[in-house]
Amino acid sequence: MRHPVGPYDGEKVSNVSDALRSFNEMGFQSRNLGRCYNILIKMLTDNDRPTVMMALAGAMIPGGLRKVVRDLIYYRIVDVLVSTGANLYHDVYEALGNRHFLAEGDVSDVELREHRINRMYDVYADDLRFYDTDDYIKELADKLEPKSYSTREFLYLLGKTLRDANSIVGTAAKLGTPIYCPAISDSSIGLALTEYLHHMLKDGKKPITIDVLKDNLEFVDIKVHAKKTAVIMVGGGVPKNYVQQVTPMAEVLGIDVEGHTYGVSITTDHPEWGGLSGCTFEESQSWGKYLPDAFFATVNSDATIALPLLLQGVLEQKKLWHPRSAPDFSLLK
Repeated sequence: MRHPVGPYDGEKVSNVSDALRSFNEMGFQSRNLGRCYNILIKMLTDNDRPTVMMALAGAMIPGGLRKVVRDLIYYRIVDVLVSTGANLYHDVYEALGNRHFLAEGDVSDVELREHRINRMYDVYADDLRFYDTDDYIKELADKLEPKSYSTREFLYLLGKTLRDANSIVGTAAKLGTPIYCPAISDSSIGLALTEYLHHMLKDGKKPITIDVLKDNLEFVDIKVHAKKTAVIMVGGGVPKNYVQQVTPMAEVLGIDVEGHTYGVSITTDHPEWGGLSGCTFEESQSWGKYLPDAFFATVNSDATIALPLLLQGVLEQKKLWHPRSAPDFSLLK
């Protein structure tokens, strides 16, 4: 018992980074959030310029984190994004001029269905506008050369068509930031491409194909060419597993690479149920996914609270790490 708890003192806090630093002297999840902030700063100021991989799950774009994720890419805090298809689809949906809306009052979901309104907790979206987004994706696919594409290649081509400066997919395409969507079929992007495939086969035409195994080879190459790697995980599911399994994936290919050096996780999952989304950083070390002396922290929090605070704190300390050079991804071309 050497370190007494430091009570939060609002009179001494003038910005978010001050608050995050002060959280390190507190208990519970405030302390964990402070630890996550410390690791982000340590990661961004590392002279070896770690390649930062972000895993993004959940309905984060409808929840309001679109600009946050876009800014993480724009400021090169995040170098590689692995996302559910849903988040990317909702980004494209907004890039085409559509919006998500805050739910109001107690409305029956059966009634919402009658009016073709989709609900994501306390957020609404126009179901008919989703069809317009589907058509946009299908029209792109129809224009492409009928060959095999990795999800990164397809999403890059999709991003090049978007003119919204706040688009995640559009900003990533402009900056050359790779986006991977290993479960792309399990999303509205997948639904749109399935409809495209159905019509192409029906008409006897050769369609494009999406090769998710090609993603694996590219992802291992990124890991191999990085001096160090770090991960930022929002939620669980496929994106979380994907960014963590790159070391075992390399081992299967006979390539010797080190585990990740840094890790920050924002989650509401727990390890007691044995599910992978709740697996801890320590558990991942048993698989060699992180170095024995890796720096990592987990905060159990709603990401719509924790991620904006972490980004704000990091941006307030730009003088320490900005600008960040672009990684060399010429191997992906």
